Amino acid sequence: MLRNWLYDIRFFKSFDISIPTISVGNLTVGGTGKTPVIEYLIRLLKDHHKIITLSRGYKRKTNGFLIAGEDDNAKTIGDEPFQYYNKFKNEIGVVVCEDRLYAIPQILSSLPETRLILLDDAFQHRKIIPSCNILLNDYSRPFYNDFLLPAGNLRESRKNARRADVVIVTKCPEDISNKEIENIHKSISKYTRKSVPIFFTSTKYDSQVPVLNKKYQFTEKVILVTAIAEPEPLVNYIRRNFYLIKHFNFNDHHYFSSRELKRIISFYKTQNDLDISILFTEKDIMRIIGTELEDILMEYPVFFQPITYKFAQGESEFEEFIQKVLDKTED
Repeated sequence: MLRNWLYDIRFFKSFDISIPTISVGNLTVGGTGKTPVIEYLIRLLKDHHKIITLSRGYKRKTNGFLIAGEDDNAKTIGDEPFQYYNKFKNEIGVVVCEDRLYAIPQILSSLPETRLILLDDAFQHRKIIPSCNILLNDYSRPFYNDFLLPAGNLRESRKNARRADVVIVTKCPEDISNKEIENIHKSISKYTRKSVPIFFTSTKYDSQVPVLNKKYQFTEKVILVTAIAEPEPLVNYIRRNFYLIKHFNFNDHHYFSSRELKRIISFYKTQNDLDISILFTEKDIMRIIGTELEDILMEYPVFFQPITYKFAQGESEFEEFIQKVLDKTED
């Protein structure tokens, strides 16, 4: 509270950046779905803007400013930045640095063609004034019903939602009613500035992707492996659509050991059934790709589960909102 107050009264300085910047973050610890939102923005804007994603590189084994390249993996840049790099390759640039304010001049110097910076998990990063501050709110864990740590899961007070320029409610049920949307909208609007738009999205699970051995087809029987903050939605999806044999659940951003992966493979073998798939989340498999751990999984039916978002309503309005932000900043 003191830190935010010192920024609010401008005792601590915040800086405007010369090019458009969009921040995606939350008030709540744990997974609110930042990665799919960043990827949505990349798909929306990459054909018309040279995009750089800037993350701190959580749990990477390196330090300082780093531009992702062919020799990098999750250990050098972090699992989420590596996912962006692995998925979009040369369509965007991916940068990690603990100090985002230091990183931006380095980006503009090293990558002068940059026209848009996406700030990953930066709602609490007050040193930079983004062109647009996107606040995410998990449908199942709304910030307006939560409390500050350690009593609850809030990083900062609910009232700081007033810094948001737009709010996206993530992980909504596909059949969310207009009445419920209206009620959630009212609850959020108590804490945001007047007329801040609020959008609602649900999770879309795309077709499972083979990781190391393309000869396998995904099957009805599944061994699920997760190391994410909120695995329950994925677990429920698998149970609804497939037969879940076992769920290996690890802490968020967990780096798998060879012993742990061998234990999973050992369990797979005990089933005496070739008609089983081993499914990781996309973020989790990033901590395996490009490492010696690939060899353990190479001969087995290993897949990852891609996740995207779809708007319950107002997708074109959201796109127009983002374009207006960019037009205003570029002017």
